[in-house]
Amino acid sequence: MISLRPFRAWRPVPDKAHLVGSRSYVSYSPEQLAEKLEGNPYTYLHIIHPDGMKPEELSRSERFARVRVAFKEFCDEGMLLRDDAPCIYVYEQSAKGMLSRGIVVGVSVADYRAGRIKVHEHTLTARENLFADYLGSTGVNAEPVLLADPLGEAWQPLLDPIVATRPEYDFSTTDRVRHRLWVVSDVELRIQLQKSFADVPALYIADGHHRMASSARLAEANGATDVSPEAWCLAFIVPQSQLYIRNFDRVVMDLGHMDEAGLLAALGSIGALVSVEKPRTAHGTFAVRTASGWHLLHLPKADPALPPADQLDCARLSDLVLGPVLGIADLRTDPRVRFVPGTSGTKELERLVDSGKAAVAFHLHPVEFAELQAVSDTGGIMPPKSTYIEPKLRSGLTVYSLEDV
Repeated sequence: MISLRPFRAWRPVPDKAHLVGSRSYVSYSPEQLAEKLEGNPYTYLHIIHPDGMKPEELSRSERFARVRVAFKEFCDEGMLLRDDAPCIYVYEQSAKGMLSRGIVVGVSVADYRAGRIKVHEHTLTARENLFADYLGSTGVNAEPVLLADPLGEAWQPLLDPIVATRPEYDFSTTDRVRHRLWVVSDVELRIQLQKSFADVPALYIADGHHRMASSARLAEANGATDVSPEAWCLAFIVPQSQLYIRNFDRVVMDLGHMDEAGLLAALGSIGALVSVEKPRTAHGTFAVRTASGWHLLHLPKADPALPPADQLDCARLSDLVLGPVLGIADLRTDPRVRFVPGTSGTKELERLVDSGKAAVAFHLHPVEFAELQAVSDTGGIMPPKSTYIEPKLRSGLTVYSLEDV
């Protein structure tokens, strides 16, 4: 049983929505961030980085106090307005043949603690504390957690009559993604959606583990009950069929004391290794790019008794190759490893190797949702950078107030 909380969002006025909504601030380089702040006076990034503040020059409490003031200024200037009644928001992204349509709503931290909102990543206590302090100090949550429903058939038809109407927002961003949002204040429809989710046994976090954990940490620290806005976390829920899971490839900067011939010999001792013109992968194989070209490594079958997390191709790459052959013990800390999202394509892997910036690249088959679900259901943890998941959400389109005034 999944509980939903309609809420009164702070939202951009319609003619500014395309300017206010921003990618997560951590996705911008310092140069890109400076360019966005200088070129767009309406971007939500001005709230997260008010007055071009330099975080290293301020204490945490000072930074968050400035964020709170900047948010209030956006509201006072009329760039953000608050809905009069609690709503559920239907949101849709479409691009390049992909469509993700779901609902933006509050989800219960009690469901998260009870295991009905399932995880597949470890969270860092320091990051949990940081974001919990941020939420408590600023009083707003502007970046939804992305959750997947393994089925979704029960509630998706309820959205059909809504998306047949004119949306509140309809705009495209420079990455050629179209964004549409509908505001649902109809009480009967809200109740129907809540009843549908009461029959959903579990949701799965696709992106936002730290945000979910931080919301739970804040609720527990303040003793929030289910009537408090602090007992809920902002989320965007989609059917898993509209979740697009890409691969995350691994690039290794050097071979240590090994040359290419030695590497290929070591790989050939693990499984069948053949030279190929084009990198094509399937489960149980890796495409390997060295200076001499592409190779395909066929792994021996995984032991079915292994936990689901250990059967993932990315885990087996670490266990069979990166660790014993290349001496990479921890993907999270070893500076010799870089991660390249599958959206960059294999041309990026070729460029890195051919330019000499990397010694070898490993192209992996994407994790399937059934694998992610199996890892989550068994309490497992996926290796770092196992998945690159779309849709990528925008901050500032539906801001959740934790103060409810």
